[in-house]
Amino acid sequence: MRRLTAILNPQSDRGRTALLADALQQTLAGRVEVQLLRTTRRGEATELTEQAGATGCDGVVAIGGDGTVHEVANGLLAMPADVRPPLGVIPAGSGNDFAFALGIDKNQERNAELLARGATRAVDAALVETTSGRQRYSINNLGILLEGQINLASHELHWPRGSGLYLRAALQTLVRRPPLAKLQLTVDGVELTRESAILSISNGCRSGGRFYLTPSAQLDDGRFDYLLAPPASRLRLVWEIYKSLRRDRQQSAWIEQGEFSSMTIRSDIPLAAHVDGEPWLRPEEDERELKINVLPGVLQVFAITTAQGGQ
Repeated sequence: MRRLTAILNPQSDRGRTALLADALQQTLAGRVEVQLLRTTRRGEATELTEQAGATGCDGVVAIGGDGTVHEVANGLLAMPADVRPPLGVIPAGSGNDFAFALGIDKNQERNAELLARGATRAVDAALVETTSGRQRYSINNLGILLEGQINLASHELHWPRGSGLYLRAALQTLVRRPPLAKLQLTVDGVELTRESAILSISNGCRSGGRFYLTPSAQLDDGRFDYLLAPPASRLRLVWEIYKSLRRDRQQSAWIEQGEFSSMTIRSDIPLAAHVDGEPWLRPEEDERELKINVLPGVLQVFAITTAQGGQ
């Protein structure tokens, strides 16, 4: 019988994730053995994942929001590839953007069946590094400058839930002067100089629960997408953020988009940044350079495969 380790964030979905864990164990009883571990602090899911991997389990399942999935993925990606078990996702947060990109919703019977079948697909990730030696793996998106500041502000708020909280954080952040950076970019070996207020980098098509900044991004094409917004008025930036609620919108001509396998970012101002929705860099830390390298197909994920009717 296959053995899965499920890592539960009891704070996700206002504490209702514990009910999901009980239901998951009952549904999988007799088909898959599930060991349930609960986190008590930020970062602990990464540690528990590494410990679970060392025992030789057949998969590690994140039960929670994008933050929990990010931590579990970072624990898995820290392991050697030949002993790295697949990632499972039971979405139970407010955003669930990585699960959305995989085609996984909150139908828990279907999700349990997915884990029981054990079919996986390979997805990309990116290693993000600073010159000071800090590093994270990203599986969904990386937001820099204004997006990073909005993310930091959102983690100081407690209402409303979901994308409404992000919109509130965006409006509060834009009351102040938006960041303006002169960026020296190296994109797949090509040198670029840009002035920018927002730099959004994505593996998945959605972030913040409802925002399609890079709607064409794919998890398994070996590339990350980016969106770069030059300096603009507060009103124009608010309008672009509002428009990103629609996946089928027409992108404004003044927004630059592209894709890459490697990117270096050098900024003339300290960077604010989040990784997969988790705050990472704060301006007061004075980090001004990032290196991002895409790792194609590096992570196996329990998901609907193309042969099963997935996308």
